[in-house]
Amino acid sequence: MVILSFVAGIMITSAAIFVPVYNQVENLSEPITLFETILNDIDRGYVDEVDTNKLFETGVNAMLRSLDPYTEFEGKQDAVALNESIEGKYGGVGLVISGATPRDIAKLTKPKVVTTTTTPTTPAAASSANLEADNEDEDDESLQERLDEQKIIAKVQSQGIRVVSAFEGYAFDYGMRVGDKLVAIGDMPVIPTTTTVEDVRNHLRGEPGTFVDVSFERMGVNDVQTVSIPRTVVKIRDVKLAKLLGNPSDGIGYIQLSGFASDAGREMRNAILSLQRQSEDASGGEQSLQGLILDLRGNPGGLLTGAVDVASLIVPKNSDIVAARGRGFPGILYRSRVDPILNDKTKLAVLINGGTASAAEIVTGAIQDLDVGVVIGSDRSFGKGLVQNVEELPFDTALKFTVAKYYTPSGRCIQGINYSEGGGKDSEDGGRYTANKVATKDQASFYTKSGREVKDGGGIEADFKVSAPKASALEVTLLRSGIISEFAAQWSKTHELTNNFDVDEITYKEFQTFVSQKQKDGDIKLEALYYGPLNDLRRSLKLSGYKGSTKELENLQASIVREVQRDFEKYRKDIKEDIAQGILARYLPESMLIDRSIQTDQQVLAALKLVRNDRQYETLLTKGSSTDQQMQASNTLTAASAKGEETGASLKMKW
Repeated sequence: MVILSFVAGIMITSAAIFVPVYNQVENLSEPITLFETILNDIDRGYVDEVDTNKLFETGVNAMLRSLDPYTEFEGKQDAVALNESIEGKYGGVGLVISGATPRDIAKLTKPKVVTTTTTPTTPAAASSANLEADNEDEDDESLQERLDEQKIIAKVQSQGIRVVSAFEGYAFDYGMRVGDKLVAIGDMPVIPTTTTVEDVRNHLRGEPGTFVDVSFERMGVNDVQTVSIPRTVVKIRDVKLAKLLGNPSDGIGYIQLSGFASDAGREMRNAILSLQRQSEDASGGEQSLQGLILDLRGNPGGLLTGAVDVASLIVPKNSDIVAARGRGFPGILYRSRVDPILNDKTKLAVLINGGTASAAEIVTGAIQDLDVGVVIGSDRSFGKGLVQNVEELPFDTALKFTVAKYYTPSGRCIQGINYSEGGGKDSEDGGRYTANKVATKDQASFYTKSGREVKDGGGIEADFKVSAPKASALEVTLLRSGIISEFAAQWSKTHELTNNFDVDEITYKEFQTFVSQKQKDGDIKLEALYYGPLNDLRRSLKLSGYKGSTKELENLQASIVREVQRDFEKYRKDIKEDIAQGILARYLPESMLIDRSIQTDQQVLAALKLVRNDRQYETLLTKGSSTDQQMQASNTLTAASAKGEETGASLKMKW
């Protein structure tokens, strides 16, 4: 009877498993057959020769775009880049480069649009001709935008392939610096008009242990320089900086964590242990780390395992960290199984902003829900509560698709936008998904371990509000255009970096003159942030025949330029700091630049004040602490600082 029961159990279970799978195959066979047939028919009989690989990718990408912004098919090159971001390592020399891509060159070689017109002979034809003329006017606007884009690409191409970043421990240690123009990689010359970023990258990378000669030009140096750099397994560090702030004997540490690759937990562990040793040494062995500021601002996330590993270093043993659930995804709960290396007496502050997402929000949510630290920021984190799985596909490709939502220890999902499937024959908006932001009134209440109220939907709200400086329209335009880097290159021709370097008034005026000349040459538009909307409005006015309004629009554009120019005076302190960072980036490693920037970072200074203040720190973590109490603590510390002027190891999860 036992054997019979066992066999019956197998049969029942098998039916439960295979019947749905069989139905699923039946449901999929028709669209798969149709897709293959259509692709074959087009390949065989279309009037012109077609690229079936491109057609396939277009069809697949359109299908996936109907689901959400994170579900994507990764071609060969994209799959390699995705795997590197997951693993946090690759075989190369540790250079980040910029320049023209194959897609850029294709745009430059795109044929010009030629239009012809004929004289209409009937009223109906005349009406049709007017519509065609209107459409041609619209095409002219689009053509001008394309020509502007081509001008920018041509400029990038003429500048050649340049170094954007040289990693410490790799190319930086062999003499490479930001702004260096690559001339040759081994036997391959780098020709600005034909050599692409991909060409250079492929020659720089190779078997670890081999060497590659890199020839480059540097502003202010006459001759071409050549260095021989060993190829190695380059590890992209997630911990960008770990140091003690203020007086080392105070024992207040700072860690900037920029991502969650496979080694994030190990790097974070080493950073904490190092800060603990430094604190003990600075205090003569009397005390260890008293406070820690974990900077997750701008951290876009990474691996599930990376987030769990980092959180396990901080939260108490046997604490829930995160749970994940989905339609076809087995419910998984991740729990800390080890004792944390961060002492429970160490006050912890976590810095977040709107760029803190995914895995960074998992760590932040666990810290907040378990009341082991205070979350500091101007408002909320990004709000990405979705889990993506990366599945390897044939022919060195991959599929990244959303499989689950995650939930913090209190049970909340902080996903800020609900996505619904779009697509279909009669769909609007190009068949894209629909997105609806979670309304404040729909956010449910949850409670931390000590009973503090927290909300789901829309990211993680800071416990302690500290405003972040907002960049002006001028500052954003200058940074996006790359003109600060261009000025830094020119500056280095005639200047030498000195100790205690700072941007003085003479240098600032030189920069303004430099920008003014670039504006006259058409290399930069100070109204760039508004250029797109202005062009759209200009196109609509032309189509409507409102010539007078078009003239007013030109006046508005000129007025915007004048307003933006005034920002040179209004935001001179911020712009001077950007210039200084641009110049120093040509001489100093990334860690030193970060170290310099946090010295005047108001949110870092506020966090430093907070972890030094036991009473206000505990107030923010107290059960039932009111918003008024939290705001009072926030305002007090902000004023004070002002005076001091984002098991399952076999899954490749992308959060």
